[in-house]
Amino acid sequence: MSTFNSDGTLDLGDGRIIVCQGKKRSGKSIMGLMIFQSFPYDRLVVDVAGDDGPMGDGVHTLTGHVGELPDRWPEHLRDDPKKMLTLRYAPDAGSSTFAEDVDAVIGLAFRHSSKERPVCVLVHEMGVVAKANQTQPHMRRLLMHNRHQHATLIACMPRSVNVEPLVLAQADLVYSFELPSKSDRERTADTIGWDMLDSTAAVRDLRPHGYLRFDANQAKPESDDQPDHRLVDFPPLPPEVVRDVKAWAHGRR
Repeated sequence: MSTFNSDGTLDLGDGRIIVCQGKKRSGKSIMGLMIFQSFPYDRLVVDVAGDDGPMGDGVHTLTGHVGELPDRWPEHLRDDPKKMLTLRYAPDAGSSTFAEDVDAVIGLAFRHSSKERPVCVLVHEMGVVAKANQTQPHMRRLLMHNRHQHATLIACMPRSVNVEPLVLAQADLVYSFELPSKSDRERTADTIGWDMLDSTAAVRDLRPHGYLRFDANQAKPESDDQPDHRLVDFPPLPPEVVRDVKAWAHGRR
């Protein structure tokens, strides 16, 4: 199962799980937004902080708590039956039903996703939405059965140590930006099966806003003298790409 097409674009396959992790302003959210922007079908963003986007023209905002949210994909919001629909949900962090509120919209996307019309879910602050041992039912279904529903999940988070282990364990791609905490580096290396010493050295040597990409679908080399392309060091995204993604996310273009 290949993660990328021959032209370098993401092979959606039967759905992907993509992790973007790193400290604040390291570049993880830009990466998540860039992948989300390129997704050609229906999309949902769970914007926990309320300011990560995307927002603006063409993005429809969902509001309310678990009992008020729609239980079916709101087709009436689609301008053209052939065009994608992008939904945004900014949950009330102070709500006593916060976890259930977010899980309701995850379930909305999960049920709607299909082979004919896949859905991409972008979650900002995955560590808040999917805490270890506190993951809600629809999120757990998405993590375990995303391929059955042809659903893609992009999980952005500053840390991995307190996040549901399935997030990393089920990931096709892990984009790691600067991770200051040793415990986060250890959790990542242990979960994806990468040598801790190699992983720590790779993270330590990252350039500002540079990142590592671990591709779980890349074949492991058969011998020690063959290059290992599962973990690749990338330079920072070009400034013009970062600028354009930020402008799109905040509805300025």
